[in-house]
Amino acid sequence: MLAPLRTTWRLQRFELTVLVGASLLLAVGSLLVASQMGQAAEDLRACYETSPDSSAPGWPCREIEAWFGALSGARQVLLGITAAVPFALGLFLGAPLVAREIERRTAPIAWSLSPSRRSWFGRRTIPVAAIVVVALLLVGQAMEVLILATGDEVLGFRHFAMHGPLLAVRGVAVLAIGILVGLVLGRMLPAILLTGLAVVALLGGLQIARSQLMRAEAVWLEPAAEIGSSIEMVYDTGFRIDATGEVLTYNEAFERYPEELGQFGEGIVPGTTVLVLANPPEQYPSFVAREAAALLLVTLVTVTAAIWLIGTRRPE
Repeated sequence: MLAPLRTTWRLQRFELTVLVGASLLLAVGSLLVASQMGQAAEDLRACYETSPDSSAPGWPCREIEAWFGALSGARQVLLGITAAVPFALGLFLGAPLVAREIERRTAPIAWSLSPSRRSWFGRRTIPVAAIVVVALLLVGQAMEVLILATGDEVLGFRHFAMHGPLLAVRGVAVLAIGILVGLVLGRMLPAILLTGLAVVALLGGLQIARSQLMRAEAVWLEPAAEIGSSIEMVYDTGFRIDATGEVLTYNEAFERYPEELGQFGEGIVPGTTVLVLANPPEQYPSFVAREAAALLLVTLVTVTAAIWLIGTRRPE
């Protein structure tokens, strides 16, 4: 196992140092911000209880509030960077991995000396995949700590693909696509560019499919009981007639009760309960699992194609 790791380090020393090092720094920085946010949130709650008058000129909570706001801004930046980390790791570690050796003509020599091309391919790719998985699992766990730091948020659709094992699954899928594209093209720069386009198309397609599924599986909920930090995607509002249980969308209710909902109405239909059409928080794990399964399928197909291709590719 040490020999493949040494080979991997020798071939991609710069990329591993920069990308994996930056990922680990991101995880450490996120944990530091999370610890500061948790403490600042507690201090702010305690200050609100003892000094509720925010209009006072010397309001003592103002400094704590400003610090908490700065930490919140830093958290948003870190979460935004995290969404791009799997893409960067997979792209810049995967696409050049085999393409570099084909372009430099070292791969045909290695193929002639190695007893098995597939064994050579495994020694090149498995250590990199393991490094990517470990790095992204650490980042994903750190991001969960950061999201939950204040106790006011939950892991949900608002932070989709910004935390947890899904980061590692995305990174491995991008890595596998990059390796296959590099193996087909045999040149580093075109492989990086084409991999980037392919991954953008894949993730864009998954996002469109996820949005359609979320809309199709949305249910009517009572906002008084559910809204707050639980619901993050609301598609429509409506009313439930208490006497019959019938649910009307806002447009349907407007057609039936134009006076109550019109320009001079109060916006409330008597004898009804206001509803929102949204995805409840308990649906979130199923969407994560489905996206992970789709990405793992893409990875499996891509790796299978690469293994087949490495055995049939003619040396150039």
